[in-house]
Amino acid sequence: MKASRPTITLGFNVLLILYSAGTGFITFAFSDKAQNVPIQGLVLTSLIDFVRYLIMMFISAWFIREFWNRLVADLFSIRFLAYREAITIVVLLGLFGL
Repeated sequence: MKASRPTITLGFNVLLILYSAGTGFITFAFSDKAQNVPIQGLVLTSLIDFVRYLIMMFISAWFIREFWNRLVADLFSIRFLAYREAITIVVLLGLFGL
């Protein structure tokens, strides 16, 4: 009997994105740049940054998936990459600062 491979789920990606956003918010909130910013401004700019982050993440994940599936998978005869896997790669690269 062949064991099924674990897959990356939507819940995993949501938690990873929220962790990334939370660490960014906390890092900014306790930095010197945020000392003179009122809490309303901090929340508003954080929400705007989160929307911008999501848009760039989805575009970057699409690019990585297309690059992988059209070039890397053909060159090395390896499996295709799903979109949710590409999202995970983008968020992890962001967490590691790359």
